[in-house]
Amino acid sequence: MRWKTIGKSVIGTSHISAEKQCEDALQYKIITDNDKEVLITLVSDGAGSAKFAKEASAFITTSGVNILTDWIEEGKTITEASIVLLVETLIDGLTKIASIANEPLSEYSCTLLGCVLSEASSVFFQIGDGAIIRDDGNDGYAVVWWPQNGEYANTTSFITDENTLSNLNITVLAEEITEVAIITDGLQLLALNNETSTVHQPFFAGMFKWLRFANKEEEIEILNHKLEEYLSSETINSRTDDDKTLFMATWD
Repeated sequence: MRWKTIGKSVIGTSHISAEKQCEDALQYKIITDNDKEVLITLVSDGAGSAKFAKEASAFITTSGVNILTDWIEEGKTITEASIVLLVETLIDGLTKIASIANEPLSEYSCTLLGCVLSEASSVFFQIGDGAIIRDDGNDGYAVVWWPQNGEYANTTSFITDENTLSNLNITVLAEEITEVAIITDGLQLLALNNETSTVHQPFFAGMFKWLRFANKEEEIEILNHKLEEYLSSETINSRTDDDKTLFMATWD
């Protein structure tokens, strides 16, 4: 076991009050490529205004992980062009779903955040708000990109927008990332400092410490359960009423 991972999506109190379901989605997978582990992770937040937000985020994350897994198992190198093709393929899939349902594509609006991490390279991609956080090499953490928030509060970009590719951020690094976290916008106020556009270091330092210490599968399962409890706690719900997702991975 080289990658150690935990991650949960938890419904927000506003969604409970509105009798809605959790519209965040998270899928991740560790595959072996030439005896080396590759971590694939996709996170999506369905737009609150979209009728099929839950379905959209679930489709994006599940299909995205499956496509990337197939490509890697076929021996393909994940490049910037690969991610563009991935996004185009996911949009085509949502378009077909919307067409069959006779619904506008906008009813399937959602964000997209993801990474493909191996010993040889680190690939990050994002459309919309939320954030991907990585170790900065100096015992701290930094965002790969600041969240894509629009001109007005609670606005962002979605994979279904007409100008999707112009809003698509992709970074390919020829370096090994040892720790990564991905959050949806429900945790932005807790995890990020808007005044300085930086990561709130204590938020991640404490949790990564425990993940590093976990050496058995059962210990990681306990941490995963505690993560779900924490995201559902009054401590979190008193500061955000939105759905929230937190994924964390550390390289052992």
